Order: sequence, then C-alpha cells, then structure tokens
Amino acid sequence: MTNGTINEATAKAINEIFFEVLIAPAFDEAALQLLKSKKNRILLQSLALPENRVQFKSILNGILIQQPDAGNYTEWKESGGRDTSATEKDDLVFANLICKHLKSNAIALVKNRQLIGKGCGQTSRIDSLRQAIEKARQFGVGLEGAVMASDAFFPFDDCVKMGHEAGIAAYIQPGGSIRDNDSINYCKANNLAMVITGMRHFRH
Repeated sequence: MTNGTINEATAKAINEIFFEVLIAPAFDEAALQLLKSKKNRILLQSLALPENRVQFKSILNGILIQQPDAGNYTEWKESGGRDTSATEKDDLVFANLICKHLKSNAIALVKNRQLIGKGCGQTSRIDSLRQAIEKARQFGVGLEGAVMASDAFFPFDDCVKMGHEAGIAAYIQPGGSIRDNDSINYCKANNLAMVITGMRHFRH
C-alpha cells in the first residue's frame, strides 16, 4: 500500500519483486499498463484513508483498547558525542517513523532513506537488533553510514555497542530509562550521534 501515486519508475521497481496485491491512491497510465502485465496481480485504488480514533485487539479473556500512535517525536535533543549531520537527521526521522509501525521491541536500520533491516516482536531489544543486522547482511547491504531507531528506550548500552561494531554511528530513541546515561556516555566516548525524542512508540 502506498500513500502516493505510483509512477512508471516505481512500477518497474515493483515488478522486480513479487507483489500480489497493490493499493494506491492513483496509478500513472504507463505504470498501470506495466503492473497489469503480471498475471493474477490485484490492483486497488484507495479513495480515502480511514480515520481510526481507537483500536481494538482481542487478547486472552479480554480486549486491548489503544489510541493510534500519532506523530514522530516531541523533541529533538542531540545527546551523543556529536550532532547529527543533515543526511543522518533525514534518515533518523524516517527510521523513527518506521519504528512506530513495527511490533514492540522494534529496531529499524535505515540508509539513504531506505529501510535496510528491521527487527520486531522479539522478547528483548538486543534480539531485535541482531535480527535487523542479519537481515541487512543477507541482502548484502553494508551498515557503514546507516542509522538506528528504537521504538522505546535502551535499558542498557548493549544495542549501541552492537550497532557501533556493525558500523552504525547515529541513533534515535525516546529516552526515559533510569540507565539512559549508559548509552549516552558510550556515544560520547565513541563520537557517535544520539537523539532523544521524548516520544515512545510501542505497537501491540
């Protein structure tokens, strides 16, 4: 599903991967003809996005009621050993936005405004990071110059250390742990950028 018109260039990229169903507000004519060339592919036009004010999910012996996660960050506090570069800031904003749509203990790795690895739904944040790094490596994507986003605070400095060892030099997280300084001090000692947002994302 996209939030914008699919043009011919995007359609060509889509055709390089298997997509069975595509939903978009609109399709360029050239894109439409290209996407129709694949047998049994379903193309749907979304006329309007629904406004969900409350979300309901069934759980054992009950129902979870939660509001949609709106926004990206409430503050932009440069807390590491250096400030983020313009490129890193763009990637961090994008990575943080992706994180809020992943399941709890989410980690998103982004490079040049492209998701290159993600980990989510794990019992620990470090396991999600291992999953994200491995996914990036499976596709042969180098992590040098990539950034990391976490949907919730780093309770220890282990994720920052592992990310640093893999080549990641910029991080974004909401903060709020009683041990925030563990990760912050590691970043300061190793000239890594870290942004504290003040907004936790935690999708169930």
